[in-house]
Amino acid sequence: MKPGMHVIKWPMERVAGRVSVRIRQLDVDCVCKSWDHAFLNVSVSIQFQANVHQLFQSFYSLSSPSRQLISHTLDVLRSTLPTMSLDDIFASQESIALDLHRTLNGHMNQYGFTIQYALLTRIQPNDHVRQSMNEIEASKRIKESIPHRAEAIKLECVKKAEANAERAYLHGVGVARQRREIARGMVETVKSLNDNDDDTTSISSKATMDLLLLTQYLDVLAAVGGSSKRAVNESSSDHQNNGDDSSSTSLLLSHMPETVFQMRDAISTQFVAASNPVKVENLLEMV
Repeated sequence: MKPGMHVIKWPMERVAGRVSVRIRQLDVDCVCKSWDHAFLNVSVSIQFQANVHQLFQSFYSLSSPSRQLISHTLDVLRSTLPTMSLDDIFASQESIALDLHRTLNGHMNQYGFTIQYALLTRIQPNDHVRQSMNEIEASKRIKESIPHRAEAIKLECVKKAEANAERAYLHGVGVARQRREIARGMVETVKSLNDNDDDTTSISSKATMDLLLLTQYLDVLAAVGGSSKRAVNESSSDHQNNGDDSSSTSLLLSHMPETVFQMRDAISTQFVAASNPVKVENLLEMV
């Protein structure tokens, strides 16, 4: 009977039962296996209600509509999911839900029930399978990031090499300018001294070369001493950081100003030897 006031002719008529036309929800859990042999738990929510125009069938046809729905739902899931891979199941949730809704609605309409919605609320694989999927995706991402990382390292190495080349070039330019200015200053000094009337203050070109060699020699000693000091300081700091109490080594060089004159004589001898022609007799004597 429809909602409202009704008259019952008792004892010829009586109330056999009441049928609710509200929408009810049924939650179904199912354990299935995919096509690639991965077990997963699937949760489905089914929303159904009794058809207002078929209340007689909905009351007298089925004693337990929920059990009927559970049986049909399990049958549909266990016949559909094993034909799909795990990735396809995740990608085709909407199509699986529509197929389930269509199948259940066709079965339950004849019993006076209407299926409103059939939703796949949860698809959960086994913990090991889920961890393996995460590792596969992580490995794929790492593989894609390796070329970018290598390109970044390559760019960094190229920029460092360019910076070192530019630093070496600028250092060479500075050294060349320094040597040129030193030589120019010496030339001007010698020229100013030689321009005087007093012959006792004149300086020969040999003395000028000795002075230039002495200046270069002192610069070399200063550079060696500075680099050795930095190396010793760095090694001592490394030992302190590493907790090593061993004493650091020092660089000792014995030098005298007379070394400059020895170098001059050696260079002059080499230049003179290089300017003399080599004879065949000398080569034979050397052999």
